[in-house]
Amino acid sequence: MNRFIKSRKMRYGGVALFLTVLVIAAVIIINMITATLAFKFDKETQSITPRYDWMFLDMNSHYVYDISESCNEYISEFVIPEIDKANGESEKNQKITIIFCDDKANITAEPSLKYIHDSVYQLYDTFEGYIAVDYLDIWENPSVSRAYNVTATTDIVCAFGDRHETMNVADFYIYSSADSTTASAYNGEKIIASCMMRVTQSETPMCYLTANHGENFGDYEFLRAVVEAGYTLGFIDLSADEIPEDCDLLITFAPKQDLVVSGEISSVSEVDKLNEYMNNGGKYMVFMSADSFASGSRENFEGFLAEWGVKYMHESGNDGVESCYLIKDKMNSTSIDGYTIISENYNSGLGGEVMAGLGSKNIFGNSTCMEFSEGFEYDGNGNYVKLVDGRERIASPLMVSHESAEAWAGGRAVARAAGQPFVLMSITAQACENGEQACLVAVASTDFAGQEAMSSAVLNNSRTVTALFRYMGRHNAPTELVFKPFGSTDIESLSTYTANTITIVMAAIPAVIITAVGLVVLIRRKHS
Repeated sequence: MNRFIKSRKMRYGGVALFLTVLVIAAVIIINMITATLAFKFDKETQSITPRYDWMFLDMNSHYVYDISESCNEYISEFVIPEIDKANGESEKNQKITIIFCDDKANITAEPSLKYIHDSVYQLYDTFEGYIAVDYLDIWENPSVSRAYNVTATTDIVCAFGDRHETMNVADFYIYSSADSTTASAYNGEKIIASCMMRVTQSETPMCYLTANHGENFGDYEFLRAVVEAGYTLGFIDLSADEIPEDCDLLITFAPKQDLVVSGEISSVSEVDKLNEYMNNGGKYMVFMSADSFASGSRENFEGFLAEWGVKYMHESGNDGVESCYLIKDKMNSTSIDGYTIISENYNSGLGGEVMAGLGSKNIFGNSTCMEFSEGFEYDGNGNYVKLVDGRERIASPLMVSHESAEAWAGGRAVARAAGQPFVLMSITAQACENGEQACLVAVASTDFAGQEAMSSAVLNNSRTVTALFRYMGRHNAPTELVFKPFGSTDIESLSTYTANTITIVMAAIPAVIITAVGLVVLIRRKHS
């Protein structure tokens, strides 16, 4: 026993054990000291003496959620001139009034309301004389509450003159599609600024959603983006109604039935109505996906789109059924199966012009793709051009797949993107006789505008949609106002391939280091 205690193995082992215990004890002591200091200081104000402030990160609401310069510039450009114009016409000193529906003490005591309250007061200080803040006791003033459509103390009203909009606290936050109760980002400045724009704008543009073709608007986030851009929403049945003259934007989302044309069954032609609307400078957005339709089942609709350069791709699979391409890309996907793909922005032609300055973190789930229809010739500059009644009709990709993508149909791979990426979103524009520009945007994925993509604090889908609204005439769409995530969310946009690679590397590096250290120790012991 005495020989073992004095042996080299025991001495080395004893030192190693002592060092291990020492390190663990040091970590425990440091954690205890840090935790004690954290509890000692006031959590609400985070008043930390200079002696200890290096140990803490300042995460109070004022620091994280300061109003951005982009927001101030947006209000200066699109809101303040409208207030000045209204005051000039009415000779009244009207202000935008933000009304909180509870006592100030209760508002500032609730963190989710305090963030909004702080943002409003920053704007109040910046735009003195243009913004007022008020507090409403909804129980003592039921008639005023009804006039503003207030239903809860968590509502916030934005009022100007005889116009107002009422929002709930939940509208100011971004929630995960998997957990609708836990906020992942603060969207306050965009909501406040866009609401101010809507109540002060002298003209209210209309966006109509086509109905009666089985369209499905299941996700609120896309419709909210439409409203945030300044549109008022309405629905239209093309089989019964004419497209109104005040239609500034028309949207068809995931139709399940074809358009009606005049003939034996009907005396009405929805295709003719769409053509007339577009020839007068209409703005039209179409959302399809891989399971929207098979070739021939939407003959009239596909014929109309072909006239505007858009041809959704089809192929017969192993089952002999002709169906839309389904795009898969395991190298650039956020899903394990490879069917939620990451796109690339097109960088030339009209599409490159529209996408300039926008981020490229867009995802397309359950996506099909499109090509440009016959008669549209490539001009060498990124555009596909066709002469229609003496006027150039210009089509161009907006977003494309990576070259690692492939298309599937009926259980088999039918095409690969190598050298020719799949077009996932396109735009077609034409100058019209009345001086307006007609514009058609075709999207190959309804999931592109789904809640998961639109509400993500790291993906660019929401900003891309807003930028398209701006290009199609909504010059005051709040494109530059973005979410403020509560934490780092970059990992959410990693492709599955990249995430797996990082995982393998992170798992391998410690093993390699440990093995190398072990070999060095063994070699040194052997030769000592």
